Amino acid sequence: MILVTGGMGFIGVHVVKSLLDAGEDVVVTYNNSWRVPDFWEAEVGKRVTIERLDVTNPHDPTAVAMKHRVNGIVHCAAPAFGSGTTPAQDYAVNMQGLVNVIEAARIAEVRRFTYVGSSTVYQGLKAGPYREDATLPLESRNATEAYKKAGEAVLLHYADRVGLSTVTVRPRQVYGPMYYSMVNLPSRLCHAAAKGALPDFGSAGAPFAGDTGDFTSVKDCAEVVSLVHQAESPKHRVYNVGGGRAFEMQELVDAVMKAAPEARIELKPGANPNGNPSDNYLDLGRVKEEFGFEPRFPVERGIPDYIEWLKTHPQ
Repeated sequence: MILVTGGMGFIGVHVVKSLLDAGEDVVVTYNNSWRVPDFWEAEVGKRVTIERLDVTNPHDPTAVAMKHRVNGIVHCAAPAFGSGTTPAQDYAVNMQGLVNVIEAARIAEVRRFTYVGSSTVYQGLKAGPYREDATLPLESRNATEAYKKAGEAVLLHYADRVGLSTVTVRPRQVYGPMYYSMVNLPSRLCHAAAKGALPDFGSAGAPFAGDTGDFTSVKDCAEVVSLVHQAESPKHRVYNVGGGRAFEMQELVDAVMKAAPEARIELKPGANPNGNPSDNYLDLGRVKEEFGFEPRFPVERGIPDYIEWLKTHPQ
């Protein structure tokens, strides 16, 4: 039995699906957001058990873990980006919540604790591809970057002291079904295309066609989380997951237009004169070598998959 905190969040619902596909039974937790997706709804009350859990309460995680005798924990719970939380609230959920869930893992004597981190920890590095052993900048530009960076440090130290097996997965710009925020570019493009509307590029305006980025289908992200969590003896404690290379923004648009020819999208020509970091993508060497992982949903497949889902699940 695997406990997935934040199992009704965007990445969490797909991690649950990957674990179910791998034969695991899952305890799904939520706090404020109740979302049961149709792709595992039929398993509720069978292989899926749902519990309300506030990770900031020091007793809740342990109580749930012991009640269901879980043998693994995947920690996805985090405040929604742009939710208007204060720095103190962010700290309570991201840091104290993390410690509370680690304590639950220690007391329940689970075999593995898997932490869903973020590739924002690489922000500030001058060039890619970004590898897991890179020295990370101390400065952080937003709460996600700051607390994911701090969370990894706390987790590794804590795990060493209590003898806990742990791995962290760092995904890059995750998009796909059940994503409700319009923060990243793939989601803005796909939502607009599904609605036949112009995309909202925000105050920064349309990006340059030649700019690059690394984008991760949530299905690929969830697969890697499941793989590393179930591994008998992982060789590493941190793994990247991304699209496998740097994608130009025009490639995103081309994938959208192929799936929705009526879409209306205009990018700025050329590349940003200020430039992107060179090789602006995550290195996937570890997860490829150890688990044979290759992205099943790169942009050219992941974008159409997302648009098709939006057409039958309007938001």
